[in-house]
Amino acid sequence: MNTRSRLLLAFSFPLMLMAGCTSYYRNVETCKDKVRAEYPEAASAPLKITGSGAAYHGSRVVVRGVIATPPTAPATRKTDVPAAAECTFSETTLTGFRWLAPEKLAPKPAADEDE
Repeated sequence: MNTRSRLLLAFSFPLMLMAGCTSYYRNVETCKDKVRAEYPEAASAPLKITGSGAAYHGSRVVVRGVIATPPTAPATRKTDVPAAAECTFSETTLTGFRWLAPEKLAPKPAADEDE
């Protein structure tokens, strides 16, 4: 192996490592965008994203937030309802999306036929 090949290999290795890191950040931003797009009540109760977390290379991303609901009588202050959604990815392609909270957005589990 000549010197030129070694230099090329030495400089390409960090770039390969960084490629995996960029998919992590790209997937987090894609999931945040999906949460904003899929949230059905943006006009009446705004959603504020408060955090996110991702698995190895961004294969699974969870976005957390709060929904500010208008006050109902006799309350005078808005209440914050926790919200969360999960996105799954294959590389940088979104393969799944589901709401985890609040209960009205989260999918209901299938009923067992045995019961």
